[in-house]
Amino acid sequence: MANVTEVSQSKVVELLEIEGGEKVIVFGAGNGDLVIPIAHKTKDRVTALEKDEALLDKLALRAEEETLSNIDRMPSGLGRLNFPDASFQRGLAAFVLDSTDDPELAAKEMYRITIEKGFMVALGFAKDQSEDLVADKLENAGFEVSKGQLDEEIYYVKAYKA
Repeated sequence: MANVTEVSQSKVVELLEIEGGEKVIVFGAGNGDLVIPIAHKTKDRVTALEKDEALLDKLALRAEEETLSNIDRMPSGLGRLNFPDASFQRGLAAFVLDSTDDPELAAKEMYRITIEKGFMVALGFAKDQSEDLVADKLENAGFEVSKGQLDEEIYYVKAYKA
């Protein structure tokens, strides 16, 4: 997970439009740089998926330090997800959708677990030129997408489920 500045963190939380009662899933949770501010913002659960269990342990410590009890940690990448359809109002794929083995499957699964009128935000590095690829995968999965820049280095794709 990239080093995300405080400014970027608040921009990401803004992009997610969390009003306080949303269930949120974070793919590529890392050590929690984005999970922690999201967990502070919603009263509901935040599900943090990360392949690297050592990073999940760091996230657990950080959550404990900040007395956050609404974070569920799961060692998992992007692929077939063990969640029912329409499980989450919001989702964040932080620097993982452009590097997963099967971005088409990942995008379809993201669509499946998002409720109607919910959305996912995918982040990536502008230098990787993967913005259009990520947008296409999400669009092909059924989302309506819009693209933008978080800052010079990081792009986002916002994927809305109508």
